[in-house]
Amino acid sequence: MIRSFKTAANLAIQHENMKQLLTILLTLAILPAIGQNNAPQPIDGTDCSNLFFKAMLEEDAVTITGLVSADFTVINFNGQTIDGRSLQQAIAQGYIIVDSGILTGARTRTYGDVTMVQGLWNVSARIQNNSFNGDVAYTTVCVRSGGKWRVTTIQLTPVQ
Repeated sequence: MIRSFKTAANLAIQHENMKQLLTILLTLAILPAIGQNNAPQPIDGTDCSNLFFKAMLEEDAVTITGLVSADFTVINFNGQTIDGRSLQQAIAQGYIIVDSGILTGARTRTYGDVTMVQGLWNVSARIQNNSFNGDVAYTTVCVRSGGKWRVTTIQLTPVQ
């Protein structure tokens, strides 16, 4: 009788420990998903483009990461291509600092799940301590995939 009581008590303790362990594991599995949902979700391609430039202004590398596609590229002033990971790292490490930026003259064209936005970005920024202040013509291509809008490419050209 005493032995069966000890066995029952041990089983109850083991069961409680398993419940605690399962709770911890579920919490650890859910937390990253909750953190990912903090990034703004664009309602359409135009919103996606605007949120990207807002994140650039706020130097928010986490939001940039959530807004760009896996194959994202930006074509800079010199015609060089920069991938999404490099852009995110440059923002996070302070190599790109946007002091101010205003979008104007946006023209949006949507073709099903693809939106192209063109306009001007009056920007004051520093890239690796090189300052730029002026208008930049931009073209942003956003694509809806899996129900989510993502920026796939951006072309930036200084206005002369």
